[in-house]
Amino acid sequence: MSQYDFENNQDGEWEDNGEVAWNEADWQKFLRNADKEISRFISAYNKVSDTPDRLDATAAIMGWHREDWSSQDEDLDEEEIKHLRPQEIEEVRKMEPYTIHRHPIYISSAGLYAYLRNCWEHFMRNNRNQAAAHLAWSYCASLADGERHSLLAANCLDLGDFLLAVCHFKKAHSALNDSLRLNRFFSHQVDTIHQKYQRESNMRLHDLREIWLRVMHDCRS
Repeated sequence: MSQYDFENNQDGEWEDNGEVAWNEADWQKFLRNADKEISRFISAYNKVSDTPDRLDATAAIMGWHREDWSSQDEDLDEEEIKHLRPQEIEEVRKMEPYTIHRHPIYISSAGLYAYLRNCWEHFMRNNRNQAAAHLAWSYCASLADGERHSLLAANCLDLGDFLLAVCHFKKAHSALNDSLRLNRFFSHQVDTIHQKYQRESNMRLHDLREIWLRVMHDCRS
């Protein structure tokens, strides 16, 4: 924790509020909890995947509000402002730090892409109709590019660079279109398995697109 303790400050101007920084073990625990949050999103999505409003239903299960998905700041009314109070230092110390890992766009994109990868791997593992190497590589590359640009967009939203986020979402869209196109070329010896795979994977790809379109609209408004 020494990097934030300022123990060598000679002027005595730093107020001693105790150790506020985390060590490596603290951050490792934080990352494990972040992975659990992504898993919780996947479980919530799968639970309501058969409903037409599955994205909003998933957000409700996760405890997210509409503005959590948005690039716009929430405006407080006068009554809410009257009840605002500064947080006590002990409350602040108990809070986990905010990082991009908590952003709904980060969690939803990482969760849906994780499911897409695992779904494809499961589909191909026991598949006698093995895909050509260049097709498998191109599909995996398209998934990686889409996820990378969606996570960069989430970081831009967090920093308030809304139009840069739009540019990254556009690149993510381009990669997603490649994923949709390439995904149609995979086959399976069992038709029912193939149909289920196509239905489940395409649904998640289209929902990723829907999330990004919503946020892009907010960024431009």
